[in-house]
Amino acid sequence: MESVPPRPTNLAAVPRLLSYAQSLGLERHLFRAKRGIPTLGLALVWLVLAWRGTGRPHRVGLLDEPLLAALLGRSRAPTAQTLHRSLRYFSAQAVRRAVEAAYLAELPRRGGRVWAALDSHQVPYWGRGRLDQFEKGWSGSHSRRLRGYRLYLAVDRDTGQVITFALTRGRTRDARLAAAFARRLRALLGRRLAGLVADCGFTSRASVAALLGTGVPFILGFARSRPIRERLDALSGPQRRWRRGGGAVRLGACPWDDRLRLFALGARSPTDRRGPWVYVTSLRTAGPQWLAATYRQRWRVEQAIEELLNGMDLDHLVTYRLHPNRVALGFRLLARNLAIGLQIRDADARPAVIREPAAFRATQVDGLGTFTVADRVICLARPLPTQPATYRLPWTDRTVLLSG
Repeated sequence: MESVPPRPTNLAAVPRLLSYAQSLGLERHLFRAKRGIPTLGLALVWLVLAWRGTGRPHRVGLLDEPLLAALLGRSRAPTAQTLHRSLRYFSAQAVRRAVEAAYLAELPRRGGRVWAALDSHQVPYWGRGRLDQFEKGWSGSHSRRLRGYRLYLAVDRDTGQVITFALTRGRTRDARLAAAFARRLRALLGRRLAGLVADCGFTSRASVAALLGTGVPFILGFARSRPIRERLDALSGPQRRWRRGGGAVRLGACPWDDRLRLFALGARSPTDRRGPWVYVTSLRTAGPQWLAATYRQRWRVEQAIEELLNGMDLDHLVTYRLHPNRVALGFRLLARNLAIGLQIRDADARPAVIREPAAFRATQVDGLGTFTVADRVICLARPLPTQPATYRLPWTDRTVLLSG
C-alpha cells in the first residue's frame, strides 16, 4: 500500500478545543436524528466558524481545510447551503440550554457568588426588502431605531461568560423580560446567584414589582424624574461635595415602593457633566459605596457585546426568520462560553487574564502543522515543541494523536 504524504493545515490547535467542547456532555442538547451529516458534526462546523470570527454560513469557504473534513470523518467540509439548511434541525431552546450548560460546567472551579449583568443589543437588518418581517427597536450603539431582532444577554460580571440569552422581535421592551431573566437565573444558579444589575431600560413600575416577586436582589438604573431632581437639589453640602468626587449618597425610599431604596452616583471626573446617576435597589442594608462599586461592574456585559461584535460577527443575521437566527446566534454565544471555559479549566480557577476572541483564536484555534489519517485516528504534528497528547472526539468517533 502506498503511504499517504502528510497534508498541511492551519487548524492544528483546534482539536484540543473541540475535545474540550465534547467532554461537557452537550450532545444531549445538540443531537437530532437526520440523514447525511449528523447534527453533532454540523455543530462543530458552526463552532469553528464562530471561533474563526464569523457566524455566516456562506463564509464556510474560509474553512476549506482538509483537517476539518478529517475531524468530521468526511472527504470534504459541508457546503454553505448544507450549513444553512441544518439550522432547521436544531431546537433553539436546546441550543440555549447548551450555552447554559457550557457556563455551568466550570462554575464549581470558581468561588463566591455570581452577579449577573443584563443588557440588550439590536441585531440590525442591513438588507433590502422583507421589512415587514423585521420590527424596529432602539439601538444604543447607533443612537437610532433599526429594524432587526433584539438580543438579550445575562452575563457573568466576573468572567464575561453568557449565562443565558433570548432573541426576540425588534420592538420588545427591555422591562418585559427583567423578571423572566431573574427567574431563569435563579433556576440555573440557585443560592449562588447574588443578584442582577441592569440599566434604566429594564426599569418600570411593572418590572420592578415583578422583580420583587422573584426574590432576586437587583440594582437598576432609575430615571431622573422631577421628584428625583428635587431630592438631588435638597442634598446637604457635604453630600454634594461627596457626590462630585465620584462618591455615592443615599436618596431615601423609592416613591414606587417603600421596600426599595434609591442612591445617586456622581461623575468620577470634574469635567463629566452627565451625572448624577440614580439607581434603585432591593438591598436595603447595603451601603451606597458598595452598591455603586457593584453596579459599575455592569460594564462586563457591554464588553461581551463589543467582543461578540468584533470577534464573532454578532451583527449579521443568516435568514429572515426568527428560529434560524436564534440557533445561529446561539452557536456564537456557545463558542464564546467554550473559549472562556477552557481558560478557566486550564487555570483550575478564574484566570487572572481572560483572553479576548482574537487573542484566544491565535493560540487555541489557528496553528500550522501537518497530519495523516489512518482509519479513525488522525496523527497531527506541529512544528513548535509541544507535549504529546491524545484528544478524543466522540461526536465524530475520531481520535487525534498530537506529537511535537
